[in-house]
Amino acid sequence: MTELETRDLLAQALADSRADATTAALAGVQEASTRFANNAITQNVAKTNVTLTVRAAFGNRVGVSQTNSLSPESVADAVRRSEEIARHAAPDTEYMPPVRPCSCGRVEAWDQAVADASPETRARAIKEAIAVVEQSGLTAAGSYATESGFSAILNSCGHFAYHRETDARFVCTAMSPDSSGWASDGAFRLQDVAHLDAARRAAQKAVAGRTPEPIDAEPSTVILEPAATAELLEFVAWSLDAKAADEGRSAFSGRLGHRIAVPGVAITSDPMHDQCPATPFDADGTPLPKVEWVADGVLANLSSSRFWAQKTGRPYTGRPTNLLMAGTDRGLAKMIEDTPSGILVTRFWYIRFVDPMKLLLTGMTRDGLFRIRDGRVAGGLKNMRFNESPLRMFERITGIGQAQVVAGYGRGMAPPLRVDGFTFSSGTAF
Repeated sequence: MTELETRDLLAQALADSRADATTAALAGVQEASTRFANNAITQNVAKTNVTLTVRAAFGNRVGVSQTNSLSPESVADAVRRSEEIARHAAPDTEYMPPVRPCSCGRVEAWDQAVADASPETRARAIKEAIAVVEQSGLTAAGSYATESGFSAILNSCGHFAYHRETDARFVCTAMSPDSSGWASDGAFRLQDVAHLDAARRAAQKAVAGRTPEPIDAEPSTVILEPAATAELLEFVAWSLDAKAADEGRSAFSGRLGHRIAVPGVAITSDPMHDQCPATPFDADGTPLPKVEWVADGVLANLSSSRFWAQKTGRPYTGRPTNLLMAGTDRGLAKMIEDTPSGILVTRFWYIRFVDPMKLLLTGMTRDGLFRIRDGRVAGGLKNMRFNESPLRMFERITGIGQAQVVAGYGRGMAPPLRVDGFTFSSGTAF
């Protein structure tokens, strides 16, 4: 829906409201994915949905209702239901009134080519990628997904915010009888998705990983490729809540302003980032600022909602809609060359919390685990399970490489990292 169309529909919802304060939000998404396995396309799926959310408040009693039917009658019914829920709700002790009118800025995150991408467009790219994998005598599987969407908010104070974005991601796994290699590439512009490069990298990993050797489970020097780094950073982002930390319920409790990583580690979020643009406002329409979460190894900020920022007197940050870990000019190949002995990790899989208070995680390596010997990749290894905390890992970083856009882990950028003493706990059966 266009900006004008969303504003008109949201204005209709507000016109039907009799609450003290009302916020209406509209979110739409169009998703499509073409999947392939055994060197052939197996499925194409598509989904389109638009959801209206109405938040009505009488004093600090709040009710919320949703509908994906946008007829005038359905909109009016959603408003009535939100008001009825509010009248019977317990007081919300953290209620904040609607945001006053302000500018959220414009973020360029839309590519019409992604929005218009057809099954044939995705199928042509997949056919080319399969051909690359087949040249190495391997079998390819994966997907090519394209997504476009928008979000808009209008409240009874007159504040309006609108954002639209696109996303495209190609994923490829190349397989031999005893090895696999994985790679992906993604961007908000279709022309920036390097599907052939991803297919080549996946095939190279599968070839290099043939006849994998077992390895003892022990603390090891590792180089995490950007995808592996990004998977662990996701859990850091989820754990940044300031209220939980202040109430002693977080791995970050008592650590604000203290060093949590080696010097040089910097993690920010910035909706206006040119390579990883993101939604510039939060769920109630408050503009999201650029935030330094970790500055030169020091925990500089925690995620404060409007309520918690007001209560504590800290600046409002909101939750990050992208996560950007700074890198250097060192490529992955140079990092491997500078490592006498270690393990190269392509990505992780099935990561879960072990102890949230320590940010301790467990998971497995997958689709490309390699021995590094004398500064070069020296053969594949059988996969391993790890038990490790990103916070402990931050303290053992001995090298940071060039950051790149990572697809599939929210919007963000991550570098390869060399980490000493990374804790592998056992081998796996695959």
